[in-house]
Amino acid sequence: MLFEFFTWWYGRGWINAWQWPLEWVNKVQMEFSIPVLLHTLFSPWRQIISLPGRSLEERFRAAVDNLISRCVGFFARLLVLMIAVLIMAVVGLVGLIEAIVWPIVPVAFIYFVYRSVRG
Repeated sequence: MLFEFFTWWYGRGWINAWQWPLEWVNKVQMEFSIPVLLHTLFSPWRQIISLPGRSLEERFRAAVDNLISRCVGFFARLLVLMIAVLIMAVVGLVGLIEAIVWPIVPVAFIYFVYRSVRG
């Protein structure tokens, strides 16, 4: 049984340790809908738009309102994108550290058990 554990740990388990971070980064990317956010980056906030009236003043007011709505939408989506990228970077970094440390864990466990018994 111990041989099977080490076979799994240094075989399929280590491969999974490299795949899990990629899956988690992809999951974060899908949860935050990054492709949709990028596609709609310059869209108005919550699709709030003003229709221009007939007079020049009404058209100007509608243009300013629409510009403000687009700016609010841009900054809100940009903030969400930055948070998503930060979370993906942290998840990727933690996963990379896990995958690098993975082969050391059983050896370290044996070493520390030996040290504690030896006294």
